[in-house]
Amino acid sequence: MDPRTARQRRRGRELAAQMLSSWDANPGSPPATVAGVRDLTRASDTHLEFAEALANAAWERIEEIDRCLDETTKPFWKENMGRVERSVLRVAVAELLTASTPPRVVLSEAIEVARRYAGEDSTSFIHAVLDGVVKRLGKMGKGAAPAVEGSREDQG
Repeated sequence: MDPRTARQRRRGRELAAQMLSSWDANPGSPPATVAGVRDLTRASDTHLEFAEALANAAWERIEEIDRCLDETTKPFWKENMGRVERSVLRVAVAELLTASTPPRVVLSEAIEVARRYAGEDSTSFIHAVLDGVVKRLGKMGKGAAPAVEGSREDQG
């Protein structure tokens, strides 16, 4: 994948995490949250389309994603974790469940998004949790979920 496409994908993941974080802070309808982030950002349509696809994948499977995270971490993870870390994890698990993106790319991207928005201290936690999720999903299979549009570009 060319560097420009990789940057676009990362920006889309950042926006998806922002959408989930905003929704987590002010639970409401996902479309309203998407509209709010759209209004506050100068991101391109390419970034926003990928972000919306990831955020929608997370919202549609939020119970499954949270159950997967519950099984990988302590049951009280949601209450004892920052909103940014929680959102990054949810976006990454949604991508693992619904996209053809290689797990190593999903982990790497989630770590970089967490580093940028939650700080260096969060990266080892994000890595450990997602590594556990990947192992768990590898044992269970990923399911027959539809791919997130355009995610094949992440292979490489």
